[in-house]
Amino acid sequence: MTPVWVQRGQPAFEVVEDYIASAIWGKKRNMLGDTAIASIGRDGSLCGAAMFQNYTPEFGTVEISAAAKSPRWLSRKVLWEMFSYAFDQIACQAVVLRCDPADSRVSRIFGAYGFKRHDIPRLRGRDKPEAIYILADDDWRGNGFHKEHK
Repeated sequence: MTPVWVQRGQPAFEVVEDYIASAIWGKKRNMLGDTAIASIGRDGSLCGAAMFQNYTPEFGTVEISAAAKSPRWLSRKVLWEMFSYAFDQIACQAVVLRCDPADSRVSRIFGAYGFKRHDIPRLRGRDKPEAIYILADDDWRGNGFHKEHK
């Protein structure tokens, strides 16, 4: 799978934005980001994508919202590009992701990658918590996944 970067204003950006929003919320919705990375399969189809949102340079933080048809979209190359962008290019000290706490696949992947998980009650509704995952720059640099880039 090939990672492709898109910026707001490019024709492909709306496709990626709609893909992520529809997967997360079940409908099209404007997102608060200007940069996204998409993983394209050999057949040219969109396999997964992530949008960088809520970038706060004074705090050095950015949030990533992502969606995928295939778990294979999140290759080491895509992971490297995503987090190298956040930590090396826009100089963040932490990346934040939010998801359903019952998503065991995401929990396993993020835990292995170095994220710290915090469950917040009621964030998805009266009786529904949300898992907030935070990856610090030093945890990313020390996670051992990208030795070829050290």
